[in-house]
Amino acid sequence: MPVQTAGSREAGTSSPLQAAFALWRIDIGGLEQKKVPEKQAPATPIAHKRLDETKVWQIITFLTDSAGQIPPYMPGMAETKPVLMGMALYQQRCAVCHGKKGTDDGPASKRMYPQPRDFSLALFKYKTSPGTLLPRDSDLFHTIERGLTESGMPGWGELLSETQINSLIPVIKGFDVTAAWAPEDADEADFDERGYYLKTDFRQIAEAEPTSGQVPYSEGSIAQGKVAFDKICIKCHGPEGRGNITSGKSRLEDDWDNRIWPRDLTKPWTWRVTQADGPEAQSREQTIRNIYTRLSIGLPGTPMPAHRATEAGNRDPLSFEERWHVANYVYSLRQKTVPPDDKPLIQALHTAGPLPDGLDDAAWENAPPVTLRLTPSIIKQEHLTTPLNDAVTVRALYNDRDIAFLLEVNDRTDSRPGEKVSMRMQDRRYRLNPDALAIRFPRVDAVETGPQVLTPRYLHGNETNPTTLWYWNAGSIEPPQPASQLLLDAIGPAQKLTLRKNDQSLSAHGQWERGHWRVLMKHPREANNGRDVSFNEGLLIPVSFLNWDGSNGEALYRNTRTPWYWLVLSTPPETDQGLALPVGVSVGVLLLGFLLMRGQRSKR
Repeated sequence: MPVQTAGSREAGTSSPLQAAFALWRIDIGGLEQKKVPEKQAPATPIAHKRLDETKVWQIITFLTDSAGQIPPYMPGMAETKPVLMGMALYQQRCAVCHGKKGTDDGPASKRMYPQPRDFSLALFKYKTSPGTLLPRDSDLFHTIERGLTESGMPGWGELLSETQINSLIPVIKGFDVTAAWAPEDADEADFDERGYYLKTDFRQIAEAEPTSGQVPYSEGSIAQGKVAFDKICIKCHGPEGRGNITSGKSRLEDDWDNRIWPRDLTKPWTWRVTQADGPEAQSREQTIRNIYTRLSIGLPGTPMPAHRATEAGNRDPLSFEERWHVANYVYSLRQKTVPPDDKPLIQALHTAGPLPDGLDDAAWENAPPVTLRLTPSIIKQEHLTTPLNDAVTVRALYNDRDIAFLLEVNDRTDSRPGEKVSMRMQDRRYRLNPDALAIRFPRVDAVETGPQVLTPRYLHGNETNPTTLWYWNAGSIEPPQPASQLLLDAIGPAQKLTLRKNDQSLSAHGQWERGHWRVLMKHPREANNGRDVSFNEGLLIPVSFLNWDGSNGEALYRNTRTPWYWLVLSTPPETDQGLALPVGVSVGVLLLGFLLMRGQRSKR
């Protein structure tokens, strides 16, 4: 997304003044901009404490280039970028992750999950060619063009031409050291001593996995698919499809010994090369065909096997019709999860009676759910660059006295130290910490809603704009430690959180089941201490959410979190309409402003 800024000499270029400002802005961060009001100061970390000037300029060059612009101090790029092809293009765009020789050893590779592809063994996860055949050129092209969702592989279609993308395909094939891409009649002299094929007449695969005979999507087919799924797929993907391993295996690894996790089949927004775009009916049919293809071919180089026999005479692990039924069933699993919503509003529903104490209480079905994206915290070391949990679903209810939240997170492991299954599966790179969730609110004087909306800084605010956390921790089995709930005060990333020792106003409990945490938090609406926000009807209250995935080594500032959203307590039906109108107008104005901001950003 090109950045339009003051001082640009022409579209697609950055002025020297703009570049100099970027250097200053990154160098001092947001926390040391003395002339900016406290609540407006961004939380950008201070770069000069960790990076020298050369590295800061490299960051600016990367950001400018990624936005489709030409850095003013590198004017030659305007002529070279469009004509870069083949190996030169690979070294500029791809080597940082995949390595100079395509062996997954680029400087950025260790900060990624999943790991970038190692091209040296000619194993590619996503392909449409049958069985053990190499991928088709169109498979490689589409992966480069569109990228891989929820991974470090971006789509290059907006920055590279089709000609440039096609020029990368023989480069990728040339990194193979197994002779897989070389013609079958290639002479030994055509290879060097390291096994690289020296010519460019690489094999091209034409065959495609057949997808004819698609079984219509129906309740009957879904039911049959569940039977086959429970027989074959449940060991890795879990009984609800959330990726919680039930086979008893300690861990799953790919052919390079990298730890990998089964796909959460209830979250199609995380699927790679599978979820199709377009009108609903058309998208559904194509997505099911893609699922069928994944089932039939498998994911080469991973524990996901082919479910169609790869050699003549062998029996299919799943029959032709079973694969279609399973594909229909897997598609249906999205109904178990609320997809992410980019609206900034969480509506708490009023209930006349007592608030529910149970996670399964039917009252929660009436509360409108909102799923919010979780992103890793990278402002304060240690940085988290490989998050596994990516979303939290929120419901809220309130009555005349209290307010309650139900938080739901798909989490493949019940991360409590001493829990046998989680301990057996634990990644040896990390210590197993307890899973945890938190809700964060600003203190009463740390937010403004007009004339400009200002909230505390992203990372716990600061001394003049503090925040409060409602924190729940899953506890430990060994050593024995029950789950706990705490009220914590925060005044910024440089200070430790402060526990409210004598405040027992927060109640909370949670349960992990089949790859899914549910945590209920309840608190009085009225703040009697003069510091916390009161949950009054008609107010727009900033709120954000935090998650710690203990099996991923997350603790303290290593976590995932949402940005600030807005909580509004919907007025009861019997409330006087004179009060309900301002609430509706406020919400409408907020949503309109949010959409306008998105529109402005998209135009940029």
